[in-house]
Amino acid sequence: MMKKLLLSLAMLLGSLGLSLAQYDNCFSIIAGRQATVDGSVLMAHNEDESGEQMLNIYVVPATDRNLRYIWCEFPGMEVADVYMNQFGVSVASNGCPSREDKGELSDGGVLYEIRGSVAKYAHSAREAVEIIGSMVETFGYKGSGRSYIVADPTEGWVVSVVKGKHWVAQRVPDDQVMTIPNYYVIGEVDLEDEANFAGCEDLIEYALSRGWYDPEKDGAFNFAKAYASEKSMQSVNNISRHKEAWAYFFGQDRPNEFAAVPQKKVSLRDMMNVLSLHEKPTADGKLENSICNDRTVLASVFQLRPWMGFDKGCVMWNAMGHPCSQVFVPWYAGITEAPAGLGRYNSPFEAELKHMSNTKDKRKNYPDHFYWKYVDGWNVETDPGEQQREVFKERRKFEKGNDTDFNGFIRKFY
Repeated sequence: MMKKLLLSLAMLLGSLGLSLAQYDNCFSIIAGRQATVDGSVLMAHNEDESGEQMLNIYVVPATDRNLRYIWCEFPGMEVADVYMNQFGVSVASNGCPSREDKGELSDGGVLYEIRGSVAKYAHSAREAVEIIGSMVETFGYKGSGRSYIVADPTEGWVVSVVKGKHWVAQRVPDDQVMTIPNYYVIGEVDLEDEANFAGCEDLIEYALSRGWYDPEKDGAFNFAKAYASEKSMQSVNNISRHKEAWAYFFGQDRPNEFAAVPQKKVSLRDMMNVLSLHEKPTADGKLENSICNDRTVLASVFQLRPWMGFDKGCVMWNAMGHPCSQVFVPWYAGITEAPAGLGRYNSPFEAELKHMSNTKDKRKNYPDHFYWKYVDGWNVETDPGEQQREVFKERRKFEKGNDTDFNGFIRKFY
């Protein structure tokens, strides 16, 4: 009897650990074009995942059905992939658990398909918002909740979805910076302000019907207060990571605003620095719960510059794992193929078909994959500063010249 009780308790604690971990994966930032040093829109994202992960990078060619796009793929994962397409439309996401315990779904709902659809079809961030909203309202989102971070060379948006068919989006003001851990950050909503908000028509009415919002007691409608999981909003890890970023950009703890004007203009280097923030490593070299941590498997900064044209002006800077110890390498939107060896399949179309196939024991089954070299080099004592300066130098030289061989430029870094 005692053994059964202990086993049940262990299983319960394990399941609680798993559910709590889902509140603490990933971190994202968007800086509007008037908030940056060079007038670009900057978006940054740390993808955090537990377990054995294997990063593949493909360039999916344009067809009569889709745009060309760069695809950072983690086989078997439904919510980890990151994209940038030929128009600089970039998308990543953060898990944001909701309080929804029902949620209407049609044809099984959508989850993994959302980001890929943005990459394939969106010509702008605003069109990406429309695509996400349409998919959620048509099919329903089958996860608990999520916030999609989308940007182009003009603007950035946060699109928050709830299990079922409810969603809302808010534009990041041009002169402000938005940061998000794993809880909703959209607060007061004005759906009549179509320049800055979008969402489903019954967003407030549904919250009223579920007893999540009481105008007399709560005052103005606040999306996060109405729809968010209380556990996610109270997660110490979420709050501490949010405070780390706010302290860097604004010199203060996290206030309740969606976004704010930074204390100084934000640079590409600033975005990389924030993604690299972590507490002092433990005695055994582990990174605790910070923005950069032991679960960080990819760090990406999207530098979206409207004055240079899409091919050279839109860059996805990728660091293969812990950004504190890895070099960010620039992937230009003008690239048409990834260097050999960066994917487990030669064809990105085959990779898409088999995304959920052969995903166990990845290191054993793909021992020669390039990513393991980076995984083995995740040492927090390694300073990539000098190498990063060399990459910046090569980037400046390339951009000042007339060379448009984007494929050759990226190949030499790998």
